[in-house]
Amino acid sequence: MYNEKLEALITAALADGVLTDKEKNLLFKKAEAMGIDRDEFELVLEGRLAKRKKEMEAQAPQAAKPAKKEGAIPQELDDLIKEYLTDGIISAKERQVLLNKAQALGLNVDEVDLYIDAQQQKADQAVAAAVNKRRGKTCPYCGSSIPDLTDKCPNCGGNITPEASKELEEIFEHLETALVNFKAGEDVEKNKAEVERYARKARMYYGNNPKIQRLLDEVETEAEAAEADARKNYWIKILIKYKFIIIGIIIAIIIAAFFTIRANKAEFDAGKTTELVNEAIQQGDLGKAEALISAYTSHKKQYEGDLGNVRESLNNAYLEAGDFDKVYNTLDIDYIRMCIGDEAQKYYDLTCKCIDILKKKGKSNSEIRSFIDRKCEAYEENAYEKQWNKDRVIKRLYKYAGV
Repeated sequence: MYNEKLEALITAALADGVLTDKEKNLLFKKAEAMGIDRDEFELVLEGRLAKRKKEMEAQAPQAAKPAKKEGAIPQELDDLIKEYLTDGIISAKERQVLLNKAQALGLNVDEVDLYIDAQQQKADQAVAAAVNKRRGKTCPYCGSSIPDLTDKCPNCGGNITPEASKELEEIFEHLETALVNFKAGEDVEKNKAEVERYARKARMYYGNNPKIQRLLDEVETEAEAAEADARKNYWIKILIKYKFIIIGIIIAIIIAAFFTIRANKAEFDAGKTTELVNEAIQQGDLGKAEALISAYTSHKKQYEGDLGNVRESLNNAYLEAGDFDKVYNTLDIDYIRMCIGDEAQKYYDLTCKCIDILKKKGKSNSEIRSFIDRKCEAYEENAYEKQWNKDRVIKRLYKYAGV
């Protein structure tokens, strides 16, 4: 079923009818390295182990007993393994000696390595059983070993009673139940408090026991993870609980965005922009009116002339508000200085309008003259067209103003 090398290892491991953990782990590693599915391989091993046990049971009674791997490990090498195990452990150096000897005898080194692991595990189990027998009970308070027939811990002095051991078991039963419920998200605050209460109790009475300390550390780690999950799940539950409200808010945002986009379409519609500008002027919001005009003219092939007389209406509103500079800024000063086209005349007409407003507001002659002098700085002394010479323009404006 598998390649020759892996089949040989399986046969060697199952030869005595016992598959140790170390043998199993080594076989798993070999199988995984070959790309064999672990679960499938484990089923095959279990099937072959059962088959091997039946074969051994069918043989003579003495052959049915677990024994060394007949034919796989020579007696000479087996005796050497037992000799090395007299101190309970085969060192790395001793193992290498055994493997070198196996290679010299022409044996499969991997099979011998498995056999050494199996014998080491059996020796470890025998030592552990003997130690446990000598130790007897374990103190629930400090974790020390207590000899049989002793009701007081020689290490911490605690009284060893069935009630103490039972109480410790009950604490951890409650702790486990509370932790499971806490992790499940059931009544989070209550179960968190239960976990903390029983953990404190265990630490208070049995905190000197190293095993209890390790268990409590694990419990606290799991509790922290459960609390983080609970916080995350809390927001999920909030979203589910108030989903209709949240959906309503989202719909409202979408509707608002729709109307905002619709309003912005005025930037591309001369008629709509004209309507909005006139509306803003009537409301006295001249800044909004100016912004609407700027938004429209910011696009290619869209000009202020498309909007009819909105600029004139806005300028008149600026003049009435006394904000003359906003109106002057709409004119091209460079053209005025050169006296080209109608710009000089527009500038002159605008100044006349400003003079009318200043007189209407009761400004003095000196204030009006000062205003005329300041605005006429836009004209040149020696204009190409004589009528727009600076001095001539000033005289005409003085005469117009009657100052």
